[in-house]
Amino acid sequence: MTLFLLLGGAALAFLLPLRRRTHFARRLVLCLAVALLPLLALSWGLGNTIPYYFASSLVSLGWGIVAVHFCAEQDWIASCYCSIWILLTVDVIYELWLFLTLVAAGAGFAPPPDTLPARAVQLLFFALCCLGIHLTIGRGMPEDGIYRIGPRQIFSAVLLGGMFWFQFLSLQRIWGMPSDWSEQLTVPAVLTQLYCLTLLYLQTELFKKSAMQKEMEALNLLYDRQRQQYRVARQNVQIINRKCHELKVQIADLRRLHPDAGMQKSLDEAEQAAKLYNADVHTGNEVLDVALTEKSLLCESHGVRLNCVADGSCLAFLEPGDLYALFANALDPAIEAASRQEAPDHAMIDLLLYARQGFAVLNLVGPEDPAAAPPASRYEFKVVRRIAQKYSGTATAETREGFSSLKVLIPLPSES
Repeated sequence: MTLFLLLGGAALAFLLPLRRRTHFARRLVLCLAVALLPLLALSWGLGNTIPYYFASSLVSLGWGIVAVHFCAEQDWIASCYCSIWILLTVDVIYELWLFLTLVAAGAGFAPPPDTLPARAVQLLFFALCCLGIHLTIGRGMPEDGIYRIGPRQIFSAVLLGGMFWFQFLSLQRIWGMPSDWSEQLTVPAVLTQLYCLTLLYLQTELFKKSAMQKEMEALNLLYDRQRQQYRVARQNVQIINRKCHELKVQIADLRRLHPDAGMQKSLDEAEQAAKLYNADVHTGNEVLDVALTEKSLLCESHGVRLNCVADGSCLAFLEPGDLYALFANALDPAIEAASRQEAPDHAMIDLLLYARQGFAVLNLVGPEDPAAAPPASRYEFKVVRRIAQKYSGTATAETREGFSSLKVLIPLPSES
């Protein structure tokens, strides 16, 4: 029963910070009910012997893999990695409890075993340890509720976890030896366990740091390309507007030269086509005009309707490259999602930019793309958030009822 309680507490410590599946509580209760019977059977059949610890550890490891995958949105490799940590947590807390019990018994402070006060103290100790693990390691290791584990990391975790487990089984045998031998062998075994745990945790942090560095490099590359693209987009928009203006002039000349009705109809169609490409947007900010004009043409080519109400003057303090990258990365995923909508009425994007209470506010609402990654995990959103944070602002993204929304708040500079 002690192992079952520890297993449930350790599982909660690592499962709660993860992305949970629907009906998480029911799934967890079902998993705990499945684990109870084999653990009790092993305890009654083998007692506190080495075969019991060996078999119960294997059962706990397998149970943890299935439970993590069943209750949280993790793949099998991540579930295996999390299960290793659950098993090591159970072993560490159990060893620490045995050590404190022996110390308290030697000092004469331990309550009689198998009594209500002893069980209450044991439960309190287990709960405090699991809470501490949850608040530190459990919440710190996953990223956005997910363990991103590669082959090298899982291999290292299996190796270090195996070394720790071997030392755990050795300690159970050592504590049954005479005190002269056990005192000499316990310290090296415990130090080896601490070494394995420390190395496993540091390895996790190093892999996270490496992944963050790669992501930062990708964001920097995307950010720099967007800033450079502004100059190209500006030239393209100017060329399109100039050609459309020349085409309108030529159409007007043809109207005067050929006033007949048949020619007028053809000229009307040509003029209407020219208006589609002359999608020049005027917001009071030249950089924003370029970005919105370019994206308006992109929307037109994909059959997406862009409803835009923007006061570009409220973002005049942003650097041109930052302003262009902000709107380009905000609109590109929305246009991609809208272009995939089967119903034409759903292929619509609403953009609102205004100043209120000392903030420049950008609201962008479009249809949700179920096939795409969550908005907050996409590189485009991370670039938007980075630009907003550069100017002491915030960026949030969420999906609700088939729609995806992005909100950016950037404080306006003080007039003084």
